Amino acid sequence: MTRSPEDRLQLLEDREAIRELQATYCFLIDDGRFDELVDHHFARDSRCDFRLVGSDVDPMLAEGHEPIRVFFKQLVGALLRDMSHTTHNQRIVVEGDSASGESYFELTAIDATTGEAVVGGGRYIDRYRRQGDTWVFEERRAEIRHMAPLREGWDRQRFLRVLMLAGSTGD
Repeated sequence: MTRSPEDRLQLLEDREAIRELQATYCFLIDDGRFDELVDHHFARDSRCDFRLVGSDVDPMLAEGHEPIRVFFKQLVGALLRDMSHTTHNQRIVVEGDSASGESYFELTAIDATTGEAVVGGGRYIDRYRRQGDTWVFEERRAEIRHMAPLREGWDRQRFLRVLMLAGSTGD
């Protein structure tokens, strides 16, 4: 099936808009601008699913704007500071007003509880939705492969266990 030049251009524009959404997510998380992130870049019925790969720790799930906002503020914002994270190797499939994608992420931050530098990484698996002229997250799933104090190296997961336990307290 041959696509028209207009269809091909639209596909490229949509993919670039989704890449921009992924980058905006990183900047807003790193800057602690969780309200702006949730209000402008997540669908009202969106879902976040963050999990530790290869662990029996239950995933941290949040559905809808308010639970997602609380998730970011109480977990990410309270446990990590001075975070800098990026996404790369994006694969994006656009199908009309819906899209899916996956990318790798890497981060550096300070563990707010110990003051130690930490490193982490994993994969985002996403679903997106076009709302008007913009793309938003419908679902963001993070498969966290590693997160550990920098001095221990990336293959340790002590810090991530602390993060997961904090998320299971129900506070």
